[in-house]
Amino acid sequence: MASSSVFLSSMVGKARSSNFTLSEKLDLLKLVRPHIRILEEHTNKHAVIVDKNKCWDTVAEQYNALGGDRPHRTAQGLRTLYKRLKESAKQEVMQRRHAQPEYRASISEPTRRIMEMIPHLFHHVPIHEKDQALRRSE
Repeated sequence: MASSSVFLSSMVGKARSSNFTLSEKLDLLKLVRPHIRILEEHTNKHAVIVDKNKCWDTVAEQYNALGGDRPHRTAQGLRTLYKRLKESAKQEVMQRRHAQPEYRASISEPTRRIMEMIPHLFHHVPIHEKDQALRRSE
């Protein structure tokens, strides 16, 4: 019994927020779209970082103003979700490309929207071409 009280006391800290629903993810992508040029700028300049932070603050304000029964989300939480959605979209597209045609599912709505907003994320050299290049160099 003593060990369980130690375990509980070690769990004190920041509470986990609830998972994002599909509609919350789609709302975020809709709000991010007008800021995509700034948010996808990959330079490490102070001015760019300041602009990105302002964008995320604006997106968070707009997101939380949507109301409904959704929980309040921070700019950092939304930023993290956006990053996860992009990574998930890349994975989904790569898996779909390498699946047998009869097993290819349709892509998810968040992935479709990310592909529209950031098409350059998905311009990869197909895996089989990479494999052939690696074999030639061995």
